[in-house]
Amino acid sequence: MVDLVLKNKLFKSSVFLFFVSVFLFARSFMGIYIFGFRIGELAMGFSLLVFIISLITFFKFDFLNNLNKKIFFLNFFLIAATFAANTFFTGNIISTYTFRSSSYIWTTGFLFFGYQFFRVNNINKNLVYAAIPILIYIYFFSIYGFPQIIIDFILSISDKFEPHKGSDLLIIYVTILFITNKLFVDKRRGFEIFILFTSLYFPLMLFKSRASFIAFLFFTVCELYYFRSNFKSNYKRNLLLIFLIVFVFFQSVFLVSGSGFIKADEIESEVEYVATYRNDPDDEKFRLLYIAEDTLGSRTTRIFSSDNNLNWRLQIWQDVIYDLLNKNQLILGYGYEDKIPAMLDEGRSGLDRLNENVHNYVVTLLARGGITTVVLYSLLYFMLIKTYKAETKSNYFLIYLIPILFNALFDVAMENSHFPLIFYFFSGMLFHKNKLFNNY
Repeated sequence: MVDLVLKNKLFKSSVFLFFVSVFLFARSFMGIYIFGFRIGELAMGFSLLVFIISLITFFKFDFLNNLNKKIFFLNFFLIAATFAANTFFTGNIISTYTFRSSSYIWTTGFLFFGYQFFRVNNINKNLVYAAIPILIYIYFFSIYGFPQIIIDFILSISDKFEPHKGSDLLIIYVTILFITNKLFVDKRRGFEIFILFTSLYFPLMLFKSRASFIAFLFFTVCELYYFRSNFKSNYKRNLLLIFLIVFVFFQSVFLVSGSGFIKADEIESEVEYVATYRNDPDDEKFRLLYIAEDTLGSRTTRIFSSDNNLNWRLQIWQDVIYDLLNKNQLILGYGYEDKIPAMLDEGRSGLDRLNENVHNYVVTLLARGGITTVVLYSLLYFMLIKTYKAETKSNYFLIYLIPILFNALFDVAMENSHFPLIFYFFSGMLFHKNKLFNNY
């Protein structure tokens, strides 16, 4: 019966429409109300349901035939059990806030959903031609924004209008090209499209988020290695490609900087502007990281940075760790009932006074579930890597996993309502019935 539902054309179309909408509108789409609930809440509820059902039927999953199912099952069971223990002793298990603050657990339901979905469904190779317009659309609206009439309409049906953040751009870009690069039958054409989009997105990623940009670079280098055998071609074709790469890159620099089209005498200054946009304006000698004593209040030895954006994050992370140590809560964390204490400072709540995230996936795991949860999630990702290795005879999953987790170390990514759903669902694609990712 499950297979019949997964193969149903209406269901498949709904899944496709959901993810296309997430790609196009990100957080704004997840805030749309349906029958009094936001789409993000409904998606999380669905993921929770899939998580519970999958845990009950875990030993029927074929993809674990080559591994120890007991270890994998025990890992997921202990993650759920740690959450249950925390909420039993420190919180209210039926609270909506508890459900929201523990969302990083329930989003893993989309991993099982992705596995089940691609176990019975083919991937249409025409997906390539649908994905390319999405990337172009996201690029231009990230630069020029949406018309006010569209913003007003979105606000009339959603709780928030939010343009694509750096982490949104990264997960969408990496996911789309991770898949389409393998769907191209003509690998030379696939390489050319990939390198041109890389040239287009390079300045935008650098302008939006440095963490996302570093993750973007890692993915790009790995994919260039994948296409290494397609570099060779006739001289004229390569020369034309190089010209297009240079033109697209510099044109993107001028579009991102808001200067319009390329002006030869302004190239150097515009490249510098895009590259240094988020640098601090003061004349202090720049030090990425340094150790000093905090003289403002805590009187503790801390890690600091001359980069104000990074330093803001560093102090929050260290506040969490010091506080957990002082309260002897390092093993099981604070639990899920209240805000993380380090985020009670109004100066850390953002302009809308709604931010309560520490902007680091590992620190979030540590704060909510302690070292126990950090260890369990480390084991989970290790087991996933090992499972994909056994299934595909390659380490290709790492090319998808590493940039996404790296970005999550500096942003609110795995705790939001769409980023982890994209990541987990498309991770399930590596178990596709046609073995698309074998022998990378």
